[in-house]
Amino acid sequence: MVNRGRSKGCVTCKQRRVKCDQAKPKCRTCHRLGLQCEGYQTRYSNLKFKDQNYKFCNESTSSRATRDKNQVSSPRALAEPDTSVSFFLQYYAGMGRSLGSARGFFEVLIPVYCSQTQDSPLILAVSAVASKILSLWRHDRCQDSREKYTQAVKCLRSTLKDHNEWEKPATISAVLSLQLYENIATIFGLHSGTSIHHNGALSLLPFASSDKADCVTHILLRRFILHSEICSAMRQERPLQDTAYSWVKGKDLIVSADNPSSRLDAIGATVAELQASYMQSATRHGSITSSQKAPRDWRIEAKRLDDRLLAWSRKVPDHWQPLKLRSGQDVDSSIPTYRSLCEVYPTCQIGTIWNLWRVQRLLLLRIILSSYAIPDPWKFDDRADEVSASDEHLGEYVHTLQELVDSVCHSVPFYLGNRSNPLNLADFGDTGILLPSSHSLAVEDEGVFDMQGKKGQTSREDYRRHIIAQGPWHIMSPLSRLLTLFSEGHGQYLASFLRPGQHEWIREQFLRVTLLLRIPLPGTSGIKRLYTFAKSPGQEPTDSEIEYLAKEVRKGAIFMSGP
Repeated sequence: MVNRGRSKGCVTCKQRRVKCDQAKPKCRTCHRLGLQCEGYQTRYSNLKFKDQNYKFCNESTSSRATRDKNQVSSPRALAEPDTSVSFFLQYYAGMGRSLGSARGFFEVLIPVYCSQTQDSPLILAVSAVASKILSLWRHDRCQDSREKYTQAVKCLRSTLKDHNEWEKPATISAVLSLQLYENIATIFGLHSGTSIHHNGALSLLPFASSDKADCVTHILLRRFILHSEICSAMRQERPLQDTAYSWVKGKDLIVSADNPSSRLDAIGATVAELQASYMQSATRHGSITSSQKAPRDWRIEAKRLDDRLLAWSRKVPDHWQPLKLRSGQDVDSSIPTYRSLCEVYPTCQIGTIWNLWRVQRLLLLRIILSSYAIPDPWKFDDRADEVSASDEHLGEYVHTLQELVDSVCHSVPFYLGNRSNPLNLADFGDTGILLPSSHSLAVEDEGVFDMQGKKGQTSREDYRRHIIAQGPWHIMSPLSRLLTLFSEGHGQYLASFLRPGQHEWIREQFLRVTLLLRIPLPGTSGIKRLYTFAKSPGQEPTDSEIEYLAKEVRKGAIFMSGP
């Protein structure tokens, strides 16, 4: 008998040790016998990457100097791209990701990446992103990441000449990887941002069809493209692009009933459209009081969407619900908290989905509260007493705004812990870094069972590693979003409803994130000023510099997922 290699049959037929006809999506053998076909396992479903951080953490100064001197011929230098990619795929694309909270890109990146040849656009694009991210941890300039990016763009252009490549997951993933590189480069001030890859991904939407062989992969990638467009529209206060709008209105956005993120995007698309309509109307007419819609009509529509968001929060899985911890009791007092409280989540991704939900509600509250201003909601000063007290729900809206901003502030300790120094590879083994976690509580404590159950949690070690790697990135966007929300346009009016000192606390935590990620202030000596700020509190950047930095970060985050 000839051995033709590993069977490609479905899981059910393999377990029964019978021949499978390999029909898709379900084999006819199982269908004929009335059995439940478990589908087909992917080749790389259980792929894991080896932790090679010891190569960096234990490297002495002298050996590093020798390596830099002989960079061209050093074996370790030649292996650097593989090391950076494995670091990126393990700590950013692998840990903390699940299909239950999938947005669609990182969850499929590893298997798609492993199916490619070394000269493919996806391999080159991921290598560029990985090199850039690892350079942040190693505090070097990584000049070759831009070269890899350029090579990936050239390779992608050549690949796109073949129309058959447009529908392949690897092609779409390469475009999204290039946009990720652009986002990072813009945030760090390497060059101005561009939407070319974001728009390119939108143009590939019709080809990411669910009737392809890689049905689930295409659906997830399509969802990520739409998710990024919805988030971008909310950030830029514009309507959805026509391509995305037709998909949102004419197609099914929901991947699975068990995926709350997809349901939130369906609501977010409507929030983005309402916000764009509101802003355009106010700009065109000078104030909403002179627009075609009455202020009360705007409030009714915004309240209707807010009710949908509240309904969403009641339907999420129990293990998604944030666990509230108190400083000094459940959380070490060295971890900065807001009003002595913090909220922890099963993963960074789930925490960020909650913050996206809060930002969407804040955008609706901005419409509601600004419609109360008299006589013109677009001519604000620092006083909240301009608001009419005639509406019985006004106090409720103000209270809701305070609760939402409080919740974002309470999530900051979960992402940052007590960290105060720039990223370093030694952080993964630094026992001095403390992170609030349900792992630190006794099992009998209320709420811990769900957080540590099979559905909601990973091991203690992986939980810690993924927060150390991803935490600052995930909280950067919500904090910069709050700062711009309270500073642009009528932001001073909204800021008047914040608790005393809360705006300053948000600024302080945002500066802390920029220090961890080594994001420079505008100017040639910007990053030095941040280090000085960390060492000498008397030399803080001015409020205008902080707000400008937040806006610059927002430019890079325009086409990123999340708040």
